[in-house]
Amino acid sequence: MTTERNMAVVTVLKKIIKLYEETTFIPQSVSFSNEKLRIQSSDLTGELLDYYQHIVFNEDLFFANQNFNIVLLPLDSPARTVESWALQDVLQFSEGQYQIFATTDTDDILFCDMKDDSSPVYAGSPGDPNFYKLSASLTEFFEFYFAFSNFWKQREDVPLEEYIVGTGDLIERYLSPDVQATAKEYLFR
Repeated sequence: MTTERNMAVVTVLKKIIKLYEETTFIPQSVSFSNEKLRIQSSDLTGELLDYYQHIVFNEDLFFANQNFNIVLLPLDSPARTVESWALQDVLQFSEGQYQIFATTDTDDILFCDMKDDSSPVYAGSPGDPNFYKLSASLTEFFEFYFAFSNFWKQREDVPLEEYIVGTGDLIERYLSPDVQATAKEYLFR
């Protein structure tokens, strides 16, 4: 990983930890480590590996965002296993290519593709064969999520039209052009 990319990962991880601390309704211990942590996982590569090497947490991290609430999962969480989501029959999951790192409050999963060092992020619902590519990299996803969370804050009753326009603008500003359509499809469903 290039120094520039590593700096981007470090910067966004610090922002995500700060966002978690500011928004969570279930506070858990989480910290950033400048030194890479030793982790026991041969399936992780790229940005997802860096993520788990720099963030220290042992419990699920619940973000409080009414419009797109995610839960970051620790490395040893049972919720990261394919069996938890009945995904054993999906080859990319059973062979370790797709690695779950988060869920949503609607029981969707967020996962990265380990064949790409940038760890692009996808979302899916167990039982639904359609996966939505949300970002070209884990860093891009976290930058988008940070902007999304700061834009919408804790607003619960956002009119649908306002949500679509505002979120569409954020998608176009923070996500790569090749994922914007699927990100919109996922977030507007």
